[in-house]
Amino acid sequence: MHRRLLLALPLLVICTSFAWASPRRIVLLEEATNASCAPCAQNNPKLQEFFSTHFGGVVSVRYHAWWPGANDPMYLENTVDNRDRIGYYGISGVPNYVMDGTNYGVPGDPDAMVSQMWERLNVPPPVKIVVERIAGRDSLLCNVTVIGDEAIAGNLFLRTAVIERLIVYPTPPGNNGETEFADVMRKMLPDATGIPVASIAAGDTLRFSLGCEIGASWNPADLAVVAWLQDDATKEVFQAGIDLPTYIVETSDPVADWLEPNQSYSKHYWIGNDNPTPLNIQVSLELLGLVPGWSCELIMDSVAHDTLDLILPPGDSAAFDLAIQTGDMPGSVKTKLFGRNLDDAYGYGFSQGYVGVVRSGDILFVDDDGGEAFETLYYGFFDSAGVAFTSITEPDLLPLASGVDTTLFKSIFWNVSWGFPAFVPEDIALLAGYLDGGGNLYLAGQDIGWDIFDPSGNSYFPEAQAFYTTYLDARYLNDNSGVNSMEGVPGDPITDGLAFNVTTVYSRYPEWVESYSGSSIPILMYTNSTKIGALRYDNGTYKTVYLGVGLEQMSDQSAAEAIILRTLEWFADSVVSGDHSIGLPHSLGLWSCEPNPFSTETTIKYDVPRAGDVRLAVHDLLGREVRVVVDAQHEPGTFAARWNGRDGQGTPVAAGVYVCTLQADGDRHSRMVVRIR
Repeated sequence: MHRRLLLALPLLVICTSFAWASPRRIVLLEEATNASCAPCAQNNPKLQEFFSTHFGGVVSVRYHAWWPGANDPMYLENTVDNRDRIGYYGISGVPNYVMDGTNYGVPGDPDAMVSQMWERLNVPPPVKIVVERIAGRDSLLCNVTVIGDEAIAGNLFLRTAVIERLIVYPTPPGNNGETEFADVMRKMLPDATGIPVASIAAGDTLRFSLGCEIGASWNPADLAVVAWLQDDATKEVFQAGIDLPTYIVETSDPVADWLEPNQSYSKHYWIGNDNPTPLNIQVSLELLGLVPGWSCELIMDSVAHDTLDLILPPGDSAAFDLAIQTGDMPGSVKTKLFGRNLDDAYGYGFSQGYVGVVRSGDILFVDDDGGEAFETLYYGFFDSAGVAFTSITEPDLLPLASGVDTTLFKSIFWNVSWGFPAFVPEDIALLAGYLDGGGNLYLAGQDIGWDIFDPSGNSYFPEAQAFYTTYLDARYLNDNSGVNSMEGVPGDPITDGLAFNVTTVYSRYPEWVESYSGSSIPILMYTNSTKIGALRYDNGTYKTVYLGVGLEQMSDQSAAEAIILRTLEWFADSVVSGDHSIGLPHSLGLWSCEPNPFSTETTIKYDVPRAGDVRLAVHDLLGREVRVVVDAQHEPGTFAARWNGRDGQGTPVAAGVYVCTLQADGDRHSRMVVRIR
C-alpha cells in the first residue's frame, strides 16, 4: 500500500551572520519534446551531446508534449505538469529548448548551446540552491535550501521537479524511432506553479521540505531532484540546483588565442569541489586538431599526463595546465579537456575547449556550414589563386572575435551553405564592427534570409535583420525563387558570362532577394526571369558580396571558382592604398587589370619601387605558365603592360580564369584576370 506524503510547510530561517564563498551558477536547461516527433529524433542527440559534456554547468528537465503523438507515455504519466510547463513558455512546436528562461527554439547546434551556457555562467547568481533527496521504496522526500548572496525581489517562485535520468524502452514508444529519453520530468513539487518567495536578502537561508509518492512506472534508483528560482515577470531563472554532485572545469585564461610561430604557451585550469561529498574525477585531453610539428600536453606538478585522476574532498581543488608549442607552419590547435565524474552512472562531466590559431594571409575563411565539408571547395579555389588564408569554424571564431579586424584580415569569406543558425548575435556584432573598420565580406548560403526573417528561423532577431538590410543592402523576398538555374549579369566584374544550374546536393531553396535601398547591385539573376539571387554592395567604407545559394549547389564548378577569384579581385581594388600618380612607389604592387573580364586585350598596371629585374607572367589555374608579358630591367616607377589573351606561341587562350604574377627583388604579387569570348 502506498503512503501519501503531504507537502510540508516551508520553514524559513534568517541567519544574521553568514560567511561563505560566492555561489557558482548552475544553468537550467528545459526542453519540450515528444516520442512521435521526427525533428526531435534528429535534434535530441545534439542536445544530449551538449548536456552530457557540460553537466554541472547545466542541469536539465524535459517535458513531454501531447503532440504530434498524443499517446507519448511520458506525457500521459503526468499530463497536468507537462502541459503547465510547456504552456508557461508558450511553446507551440517541438523540439524546443529553454535555457535559464530564454527560449532558443530547436536544439540543433551544440556549439551555440555552449555559448549560451557560458553567457549565463559568467553572470554571478544571487543565491545558492542546495538540494537533498531522501528516497524510500514508495516515496520521495527532498529538502531544498536557498541561501541568499545578494538581495533579490520580484515575482519569484521556487520550482522543484523530480526527474528520471534515463528511460529506455525496448521498442520505440512513439513513431520517431527514439527509445532513450533523458531527464524526463515525472512530477513537479508541489505542482508546476511552485512556491512563491516574496524576497531574499543577503545572508538569508530558506528551507523547504517537499515530497511525493514514487510512481509505479518510475525507476526509484534513477531519480533525481532539480530545483530552481524563477521570476514569473521575466521568466529568468536566477539559479538552479540538483541533488547530485556538480562541478565545472574553470579557467581565467582566454579559451582562444591568436598565436605566433615557434612559441610556447601555457593555459591554466582548475576544478573546485563545493559539494558536501568527495569528487572522483578523471581529466582527459582530446586533441581535435593539431598541426604537424606542434605539441600539446596536459601538465600537473611539472609532469606530462595523458589523463589526471583526481579525488577532491569537499572544499578542495586541483590545478593543472595545458602546454602548447607551435611550430614554424601556420595553422591551429583545438583541444577538449573533459573532467568525467567516475562516480556517475552515465559518465557525465564537464568539458572546456581551447583553440589557438597562427594566421596565414589576409583572408579569414569562416566555416559555418553546420558540420558539412563544403569548405574544401573554397580551400581549392584559394590555393588555385595562390592566396594564403586562415580557416576557422564559426564556434571557434567567437572567442577570437576581438582580434578580427582589418589590421589582421582584409577580407572575410563566410560560408553558411545550408547550416542553421546562419548567425548568432555575437556573429553580427563581429561582422558589423569589422565592416565599419573598412573590411570586406563575402557571404554565401541558402535560406540565410529565411533564417533571419522568418519567425521560425534560428537567426530571427533584430540585430541580424538590421545587418541584412544595412550592411548587405538586401531585402529578403522569398526562400524559394522557383527557378533552379542562374546566370551572371553582363558586364559585372564578378559574374559576367557565368551560368549554372542549382543542383540537388541538398533540397533546393535558392533565395530570392532584391536591393534594399537601391544602392546594391544585382550580380546573379534566375534564368529567364527578373528575380535576383545575389548582390554586391560598395558603400565607400566596405564591400559585401551576398549569394543566396552555396558554391556547392553550382553545377559548373568553374563558374563557382570564377566567382571566388573575381570577388577577391573586386575586394582587392578597395584596399589599394596611396596615390600612385604622384612620386615613386614605396613598394612592389600589382594593380587590377583593366578591363577585367576582357575579350581581346587587358592592361596590367604595376609599381616598381627600386631598380632591378622585373618579371610579369600569366599562369593558368594549374600553375602552368601561359605567357611571359614582361621580363626586363626597370627603373623605379609605375608601368603598364598589355596582354592580348594569347600564349607564348601566339595562340589565343581559352576563356577562363588566369593569374597574373609580378616578381621583383624576391617579392611576389598575384592578381586574377578573366578571359571571355
